[in-house]
Amino acid sequence: MNLVEATEAKVIYVASNIRRDDEIEVWLSHHVDGPTAVLESWHASQLSAVIETEDGLPVGVTGVVGDRIWMLGTSELTATTERRLHLCKKGRGWVQHCLDTVGAPIGNYVYAKNRRSIRWLRFLGFEVGTPQPYGPSAALFRPFWKVI
Repeated sequence: MNLVEATEAKVIYVASNIRRDDEIEVWLSHHVDGPTAVLESWHASQLSAVIETEDGLPVGVTGVVGDRIWMLGTSELTATTERRLHLCKKGRGWVQHCLDTVGAPIGNYVYAKNRRSIRWLRFLGFEVGTPQPYGPSAALFRPFWKVI
C-alpha cells in the first residue's frame, strides 16, 4: 500500500465505495452520508493523501482538518492480512508527517463500537480516551489524540 496524491478521481472512487463501518460512524458523528463525508473532509483538509494498493486501486483517503486527523476507506482497505500490516507500517509515518506539518497535537473521535479502529489507533501511538456522547446522535465515541 502506498500514500499518493489525493486526486479528485481517486477520492470520488473511495467515496463511492465507502465501507459500511465508516458510513455508520460518519452518520452517527455528523449526520452525513459516507460519500459526502469523504468529499467534504477532503475539500476541507490542509493535508491529504489517498491510500492505494500496489496495483493502484484507491482504498482509502486520509487527511487533517485543523488539528483533526481522519481516514475513511473502502472494504478493500483491510481486506487482507498484508494490507492491514502495510496500513500499520505506513500509518505510523503518515501520523508523524501530520504531526510535523501541523506542529501541534492531533486527534479526533472514533465510534466506541469500532474495536478494530481503536486497536489500530493505539498501535499508531494515539492515546484513546473513555467513551462519551458525541455528535448529533449522542452515540458513544472515544476521543483520541497524539502529541508531538
